[in-house]
Amino acid sequence: MPGFKMVLRKGSAGSLGLVLTILLACWLSVAAQDSGNVLLPDVAVSGALTADASASAFVFDAAPGTTATLSLSGQGSPLALLLSDSSGNAIAQAADSAAAGAIGLADVTLSAGGRYHAFVYFAPGGAANDASYEISLAIAAPAAVPVDAGAAAVEPSLVLLNAGIDVRLSWSGAADLNLEVRDPTGESLYWDSRTTSSGGVFGFDANGLCEVVSDNSVETATWQPGYLPTGSYEIIVYYESACDAQTGSVQFFADVSVDGALSGQASGTLSPPAPGQSSVFVGRFEIVADGSAVVSRGGAYPSTSLSVLPSGYAAAASVAQPITRGTSVTGAITNAQPVVAYRFPGAADEIVSINMQAVGPNLDTLLQLVDPAGTVVDINDDAGGTTNSSIANARLLSSGLYTIVATRYGKELGGTVGQFELTLTGATADIPAPTSALNLPQGDIEVSLYWSTGADLQLLVRDPVGESVYDDNPIVTSGGILAEDGNVNCVPAETGAPVSHIYWPPGRLRPGTYEVEVWYQNTCSDQPPPVDFALIIEVGGVPLVNQIQFPLPGQRYLTNFSVDPSGTASAGEAGFIDAGSRTLAYQSEAFDPPAIQVGQPVSGIISSDNTFDVYGFNGAAGNSVSISMASQTLDTNLYLISPGDRELAANDDADPSLLDATGRSTDSLISEFVLPDNGPYAIIATRYGNQYGGTIGVYSLTLTVNEG
Repeated sequence: MPGFKMVLRKGSAGSLGLVLTILLACWLSVAAQDSGNVLLPDVAVSGALTADASASAFVFDAAPGTTATLSLSGQGSPLALLLSDSSGNAIAQAADSAAAGAIGLADVTLSAGGRYHAFVYFAPGGAANDASYEISLAIAAPAAVPVDAGAAAVEPSLVLLNAGIDVRLSWSGAADLNLEVRDPTGESLYWDSRTTSSGGVFGFDANGLCEVVSDNSVETATWQPGYLPTGSYEIIVYYESACDAQTGSVQFFADVSVDGALSGQASGTLSPPAPGQSSVFVGRFEIVADGSAVVSRGGAYPSTSLSVLPSGYAAAASVAQPITRGTSVTGAITNAQPVVAYRFPGAADEIVSINMQAVGPNLDTLLQLVDPAGTVVDINDDAGGTTNSSIANARLLSSGLYTIVATRYGKELGGTVGQFELTLTGATADIPAPTSALNLPQGDIEVSLYWSTGADLQLLVRDPVGESVYDDNPIVTSGGILAEDGNVNCVPAETGAPVSHIYWPPGRLRPGTYEVEVWYQNTCSDQPPPVDFALIIEVGGVPLVNQIQFPLPGQRYLTNFSVDPSGTASAGEAGFIDAGSRTLAYQSEAFDPPAIQVGQPVSGIISSDNTFDVYGFNGAAGNSVSISMASQTLDTNLYLISPGDRELAANDDADPSLLDATGRSTDSLISEFVLPDNGPYAIIATRYGNQYGGTIGVYSLTLTVNEG
């Protein structure tokens, strides 16, 4: 560091350790202001020290009253660890004087909020040779306090930046990626929001809608020179769509420059989004009062992340504060404390509602409700077209201690911060009282579907012999019964809270594989609200599946579970099935698949351990091919893949009139498809629902070719 010189004088090991500690605290705290690595809670970071690079610096932010634990493990020369505040004042330190290979600073209370520095260096008195290490941070959030009507969110301060701020997203490939940057005041820059009141400007929408496509693209969000907000800025990168069939995953780089200096880079790789899903990267950078900035690494944040607990959940839950119905509490979400937890006792069939309102400055809230078993049973991100969150009229399925998780969009990856107000109440006024007294019949198998809108969602369960229980077939031979069918044919449920329930009565537990499907059949209104559903499966009274999902109209969500002869159940994979062959990891098998001969049937088996087979043939452009797949027990499914790895054709249930007299409606046929190119083609033989389906059995596959 220019203007500072580090000098060590000879002396005892103790005095050397004291001198080294003091000098490190001064020197490295200054260095950390400019280039410290960011420590995130519960994310381990690896590094190395050498004789020429004898120390490493890290930074993290903490709220007042936070308890921090730093853990350091190393190999090679013994190491030391020091924690200081932003002024370089040492708070705690430890040295591996016994060469044990691991040290830590446990439960250090950080009385003041702000930025803290952690330093790793060679232990005083030991050898200063090469060493590798891993450091991690654990945070215990301070207790939330009762709401104060006069409390106000801390507003970002302003700092003069003579060269402004520039966020530059670059990528290679024919894909439409979108950049969004949210500033500390809550305003955003992106393709459809091109200016902010603080002087922000969004540049060109590269590859927008794939209309003008470049293989090397750049998007920028820029704030002009002047007084600009300090605080936390959030970076969001969306993979909107691939602009051609050959483009798949795309690597990108988001370079952040503050006041003319490159502050850091967030980078990652995103894949094309599946239909109805999102493919998103979330990161952030923070500008402090002196105008310097730190950029976080960020990470992927797909649609499925909503139902995943934050990485800091365990620490937050361990200090969760009790919350009573009807009493509001306040808390704060920061980059050092991205999750706060509250707990309350709940009773089975009780109805509760939770509201989380941001007070400021740019917080985008997210709520999760966790049951006594530790399962996320309800979530909400944006309520009523706002970035506030609300879980309305959630029915508790069991008695015990429930946890409310108050966090933000992006959770530990995100960049919005601020105070919030949270309230727990009972049922809202728009839900009839009979809902709380809903008694569903019990049995050896219970499959229940819950949602809270007027949409018609169809629940279907297929038993091991292929019979399906659903609204058009409410009873099957194996004993399955449809007891409740919420909003069927858009007729609102009498209770106002739709429920569908399929069960097998006691004594009717049949071994085998069961398939469960949820179909968003009808919106039932011109402007339907977003739908989320909870799918719960119990076998023998034991919870097996508890899934929260967000379907789009027309989508089908599929899963399966198996019951062995002893009555033990196991859950299979689950997912939306409208993504076609993209849900299958077939590429390695398609590289050199077994050949299928024209006109010669081949046989195979689809099972829980083998959900698809791949076959290959050489095709000529202009020839037409027909591919048939038949089975006595399997609900078959076919895909034809081009030499360029594109899905050309697919079929689930063929028209029986196109098959012979013994053809089943669940057999598959790709009929007289004209091949577009010369080269190797692949055939994927699988089942309805691909890896998510539940049917199994032997199949016969036949390829015929007609020359063009």
